[in-house]
Amino acid sequence: MNKLLQLVFGDWRNVLSVAVCTTLATGAAQAWPQVGGWLLVPALLAAAWWQAGR
Repeated sequence: MNKLLQLVFGDWRNVLSVAVCTTLATGAAQAWPQVGGWLLVPALLAAAWWQAGR
């Protein structure tokens, strides 16, 4: 749980990437309800990959 909180709230880049992912998934859920949850997983994985690469 500590690692999850650190991933989400570690610094401004973490907060920004999580905000972008959730906004993207929420927007997709409005347009295509069946796709919203499935889009969140790859978006969060991409954010984690971006964070690991710095």
